[in-house]
Amino acid sequence: MDARQEILLRLYEDAMAHVRHLEEDRSGFATLLIAAVGAVLAFGLSGEGFYAELYAGLLLAVIGVFGAVLVWRQNEKINYHRSVAIRHGELISKLPELAADGLEAMRTTECEISAKKFSRISRIPTGLFWFLLYFLIFGCGIFIIANMRNKAPQPPAAVAPAAQK
Repeated sequence: MDARQEILLRLYEDAMAHVRHLEEDRSGFATLLIAAVGAVLAFGLSGEGFYAELYAGLLLAVIGVFGAVLVWRQNEKINYHRSVAIRHGELISKLPELAADGLEAMRTTECEISAKKFSRISRIPTGLFWFLLYFLIFGCGIFIIANMRNKAPQPPAAVAPAAQK
């Protein structure tokens, strides 16, 4: 393997490693935010305090928006580094050594089989599912706020004056 091929291979491996790292970060963020959602639901909605549901709903809405923005940012990074890896992979696949031994033809055939087998689900980007999860969390927060039991503070009932003699 000459120096050019070695550099292309290292660039491809580095870009794919970074994509995997970013995907693991996205999953880690989701784990933390889902744990926060669970804590909000467990402690926020069990409280009998005044406007406990309002605060829980607001916190869920904020977590949903924060998660959606975070996922959007991570998806942009993942897509960029994946496109870099694909470009390096295309350059590697054009190397004469790969064409001669049939590895590229085997890879192409496997991609075609995969596309036929998983054609419907593979068209939906994974980042969309993460974004929908946070949109659902945001929606739950808004739903809780809209259906609060403690709508407004009630004034104390008027005390009937004692019968005068």
